[in-house]
Amino acid sequence: MSVGTVSNQYGYVGTGGADLLSSMAAMAQRQVSRQLAQRAADAALVAAQAAQLAAIQAVGGGRVDMYL
Repeated sequence: MSVGTVSNQYGYVGTGGADLLSSMAAMAQRQVSRQLAQRAADAALVAAQAAQLAAIQAVGGGRVDMYL
């Protein structure tokens, strides 16, 4: 092995802390992606609720006829 490499009984060979930093960066990126996805889902829910409220108000106001 060269200087700056790490090995253990599981056969892992890395370059010092570079692999750890890479893993941490990937985890942080996934966390950001999850947060953005949650915000998008929240926004979609709010939009759906607003559309539902608008439809209820339109029906209640007599602007839309409901046929059974």
